[in-house]
Amino acid sequence: MPKRVKSARKSQSAPSDPIEAIVPEETRIALCKKIKKAFDTFDQAENQTCDAREVGTIIRSLGIFPSEEQLRTWIAEMEGPDKTGYIAFEKLSKVALRLLTSNTLRDDEEKLYRAFLALDVDSKGYLTPDELRQFMTSEGEPFSNDEMEEMLMACTDPTDGKIWFEDYVTILAQ
Repeated sequence: MPKRVKSARKSQSAPSDPIEAIVPEETRIALCKKIKKAFDTFDQAENQTCDAREVGTIIRSLGIFPSEEQLRTWIAEMEGPDKTGYIAFEKLSKVALRLLTSNTLRDDEEKLYRAFLALDVDSKGYLTPDELRQFMTSEGEPFSNDEMEEMLMACTDPTDGKIWFEDYVTILAQ
């Protein structure tokens, strides 16, 4: 029986975080900075936590638009068994990074643009806040008044009061 020869190769251990294996470090760093910037807006006490009720706004500001059910699931994952009503940055960043690197939740620019075109029945190239509000509060999973106000503040051109969706779509798809 032939003798076994030990391999000179050292065993390579897989990265502990599956995202490390998939996403280049440069991309991961850029995404982490984006997540931190969004989180810091809501870390009022500057203690690396935010109110759990703000998670939806943070996630949406990152260009991820989940259903309320998805959001509740993610918040429960971030809170863990403690249910304090506050989310630590570390936990939010892990979930957000996973979501940002997942191809299943992000809409591309073309898909978003077509959705706005479908709403723009007069082919004006823009929507009024009233038109968008009507659709977003009556179709599919309706936005709350607070969510709608926040969205309109972000997407309405302050000079003419219109939502130029070609510009807004580019921002959403980033």
